[in-house]
Amino acid sequence: MKIARFLCVVALIVGLVAGFPASVLASGDEIPATLGGLPVDMESSKAIRDATTEERFLTPLVSAIPDHATIPSPRDFLGYIAGAPGEMTNVAEIHGYYRAIAEATGRAKVISLGKTAEGREMIALFIADEETIADLDSYVAKLNALSDPRKTNSEEAAKIIATAKPIYWITAGLHSTEFGPPETSLEIAYRLAAEERPIFREIRKNVITMITPVFEVDGRNRSTEWFHKHGKGHTNAYDRPPTSPPFWGKYTFHDNNRDGIGLSQPMTKNFLRGFLKYKPTLSLDLHESVPYLYVATGTGPYNPMISPTTIGEWGSIANYEVSRLTAMGLPGVWTWGFYTGWFPGYMLWVTNNRNSNGRFYETFGNGSSETMMRDLGDSRYAGEKVIDRTWYRPSPPDEEVKWSMRNNLNYMSSGVYVSLEYAARNKTELVENFYNKSANSVRKGKEKAPYAIVIPNEQRDPGATRELIDLTIEHGIEISKASEDGEFGDLKVKKGDAVIRLDQPYGPLAKGLYEKQDFPQDAQVPPYDDVAWTLGLIRGVDVKMADDKAVLELDSKLASSGSEFYGSSSIPSSKFYAVRHKGQEGIGELRFALPGASMKAAAEEVKAGDEIYPAGTIFIDASTVDRNALGQVVSNTLLEVERVSEIPKGKMIEIDVPRIGMLHSWTSTQNAGWVRFTLDQSKVPYSIIEKSELKAGNLRAKYDVILAPHFGRSLRGLITGVDKKWSPLAYETTDKTPSHGKIVSSSDITGGYGFEGLAALDKFINSGGTFVGLGTGGTLVVDSGIVPDVAMSSPGINTPGSVITMKIVDKTSPLTFGYDEFTHAFRGNLPLLRVGKDETHLVAAQFGTDPLPKRPWNKEKEKKKEAKSPPLVLSGVILSGRSAVDGAPAIISASVGRGQVVLLGWNPMHRHLNHHDHAFVYNALMFWNDLRKNSEMP
Repeated sequence: MKIARFLCVVALIVGLVAGFPASVLASGDEIPATLGGLPVDMESSKAIRDATTEERFLTPLVSAIPDHATIPSPRDFLGYIAGAPGEMTNVAEIHGYYRAIAEATGRAKVISLGKTAEGREMIALFIADEETIADLDSYVAKLNALSDPRKTNSEEAAKIIATAKPIYWITAGLHSTEFGPPETSLEIAYRLAAEERPIFREIRKNVITMITPVFEVDGRNRSTEWFHKHGKGHTNAYDRPPTSPPFWGKYTFHDNNRDGIGLSQPMTKNFLRGFLKYKPTLSLDLHESVPYLYVATGTGPYNPMISPTTIGEWGSIANYEVSRLTAMGLPGVWTWGFYTGWFPGYMLWVTNNRNSNGRFYETFGNGSSETMMRDLGDSRYAGEKVIDRTWYRPSPPDEEVKWSMRNNLNYMSSGVYVSLEYAARNKTELVENFYNKSANSVRKGKEKAPYAIVIPNEQRDPGATRELIDLTIEHGIEISKASEDGEFGDLKVKKGDAVIRLDQPYGPLAKGLYEKQDFPQDAQVPPYDDVAWTLGLIRGVDVKMADDKAVLELDSKLASSGSEFYGSSSIPSSKFYAVRHKGQEGIGELRFALPGASMKAAAEEVKAGDEIYPAGTIFIDASTVDRNALGQVVSNTLLEVERVSEIPKGKMIEIDVPRIGMLHSWTSTQNAGWVRFTLDQSKVPYSIIEKSELKAGNLRAKYDVILAPHFGRSLRGLITGVDKKWSPLAYETTDKTPSHGKIVSSSDITGGYGFEGLAALDKFINSGGTFVGLGTGGTLVVDSGIVPDVAMSSPGINTPGSVITMKIVDKTSPLTFGYDEFTHAFRGNLPLLRVGKDETHLVAAQFGTDPLPKRPWNKEKEKKKEAKSPPLVLSGVILSGRSAVDGAPAIISASVGRGQVVLLGWNPMHRHLNHHDHAFVYNALMFWNDLRKNSEMP
């Protein structure tokens, strides 16, 4: 109640001192003739009020708009106001408008951030007063100097801080069907550049605003075309076609906002490079989903890597925004009860992770620019109804509301102006905090263990290790190469090892990415996303923490890339080559990038001369492979190629290259996109099987393996697909939809696989094909009964994105080649595989170490768990269902007719993060026709 009273008092004070003229304080007043000394654009101002469904959804900041003599307004450029009903602005128009602003005034400057995966440009617009824009490089240099206290001491910093200005980077359009933010960015840019009211002059004077109007430009184009073709005119929010096209980016969908750790996509790289170049003090990512305006602070628990100062800033800025906007009469502005603040992979955490401040808004959107009635009675966040009044939501939304895109824009843009106002009035404090957070990061690395992270040069997978070093450097984290040996307690560092000193500005980020996560078991609010991401584990790289401070004295040299630690060797002349299978992520590329090469794998341990090769070792007939092509694979993967004079005696498996088809569902493309990206990176060829091709049957004539990605859908959802009531619903390239029809095309995406598709899949397997199901991709064959004796269930489990111990129970199965008896997998929340006591022979690997259930007379004399057995959770948490997970099947291989079904009970290709798990998939693809036991042979 104290916090609630505090918010009310602040709201009252802010309302009294706001200082807006009476003519624009009340939205119902007559439109004024002038605004800040500029004539008012009467046509646009009237359109703004007409498009706003209730007067209380207007604020003095947006209820009228001036007509600048030289800077074009959105209506001047587009012919309609931002947020106009039924209108949707494409990327070319938005970027064109931003460039028009920059051409019209010295207060603005456009820069390019780079290209997307499909080659489209990302931009940003700087806005400030003319003097600041003219001297922009100087202001950027000041922030860069403040970012590293090792180069700028406190006295020098104080002088810089006195004249520095914060850069506030506002981003919009990351999620493509959150249509409002890019439209909002049009008016934000105009008002910031053209308005002459005191708040806007103060912002231009004291803040450098940086706006990226469309983040996911590929998806914005697809979504805008989709709206105009399928969404325009539909005003019933609860009875309309799907609001989103099936694809946004080339590979990513909603998870484009989860790439901040893996940095796999060009747009993520562009944003990070922009941050590292300009060092924005704050960022604000504009989203829409929650009524009416949520101002992010998160509920906690907060990620330990984040500075307490940043968390304090979250609260301070949020309270200011909530109080200021509520005082203006806006209902439904709130904070706290949405999202935790734990996962560091969101785009906005590029700033949080690097001593700046990353924030976001969620406003209410219709998934359309049409105006609609909305029912909020069932909406809950943090366990409470959004229409209930709480300490963090002093003026809640209504249960029933008529909502428009203009309402959305009014809320979002008013919030942005107030947030920029806060930055303008607290510019010195924010810039000083930026410096102090960097200084505290360096000091913490000198005062508290661990003091460094060591990546030994001797690794199971040098290719993955080189990738990890490159990834770390790309994050802006410094890595050095040890110039000498050293011993620090139990830790021995060898010359050539990689050393990440933690006494650097991004030391907390390095520590947070590499240490094991321990999400609180008793957290008040369940986690919003993954709770673990320990890089060494998910990348399959051995990593050590150095707790001896003396490691900071180790002689080392700063490195600029992983190639300074690992270089590929030339391929020697030989009759045969051997590559030991160690579960390397590059093992797939070895087979699939060289499809014409004759390769065999040892089914068991074999000996050649004095060398012993483990099961899974791949032997290559040198006469069947181009040495340069093999050299390119080795350069890409750093797989070690050994010379052998002959293939050893012993049981060998011919590694036949399969024809791979990947199932496509129009209702779920997100996880499939990550699988496509991973397979493309590893040069694995595949075709996409659309529902019409599946239903047509004759699959065995075209495919040897059908791969089903983790759909996250039930069998019913996959059978029925998109509601047929909207048929025909096209996704194909036309003059009006030039960005559609990419990846997969269809004249009608409604309907799902149907029973015809299941029958065709059943026939494919029974006639000798192999089905590989990743995560819930397996529901197609399990819940349909195609594979008997296997079930899927979710017995009250909650395993939110954690690293779980896995035990290999069938070491002879090719599916487990390359992995030790105790290994691990990154497991999220999805059903568990189940088998009966008589079917445990189908299990190749299990989660945890509890023994699989068996009949009493079939039980072996099993030893009690040895003390050295790893814990069930290696990083993260199991919030519920621990006993159900421990001992549950992780990998199942079952013969069906003349074919085979392989089920992986987790998503082994999750967001291109868990590279350690990829070889399980490559094993299934490489050994697709080698999985039947002798007793199962027809």
